[in-house]
Amino acid sequence: MNQKGFGLKEFVIIFAVGFICILIISSIYQSIVPNAEMQSEPEKEKITYKDLEDELKQAAERYQNDTYSGNSSETAVWELSYSMLRKEKYLEKLIDPNDKNTECTGYVEFIQDGAKISYKPFLKCGTNYQTDGYEAYQ
Repeated sequence: MNQKGFGLKEFVIIFAVGFICILIISSIYQSIVPNAEMQSEPEKEKITYKDLEDELKQAAERYQNDTYSGNSSETAVWELSYSMLRKEKYLEKLIDPNDKNTECTGYVEFIQDGAKISYKPFLKCGTNYQTDGYEAYQ
């Protein structure tokens, strides 16, 4: 009797060849994709001093939103220190992007002029960076 078509043996061979092809393709893909991610990763993680100043400012804004409820008709200026914002857990450690062994420090001026509120961050990262006007307010 002449049987045409696939039997169990042929099906298993086709399945095995397909499985081996999938393994080869996935191993090639895994070796290419992590390399591409590693090359672009430093660009994504490049932190600037401006980013650190923004982080300091945002921490001060969150702190003031949570703790301050006053409204003054006169202009008032307060300073929120980096150490206080860290102590109150509004801010993580700020590390100098150019020297991973140096912790930055600073403060934020909280200025209220009637209903208008503004924040001005001042950052100092060792000898590598200092916001203009940093010493003028110390």
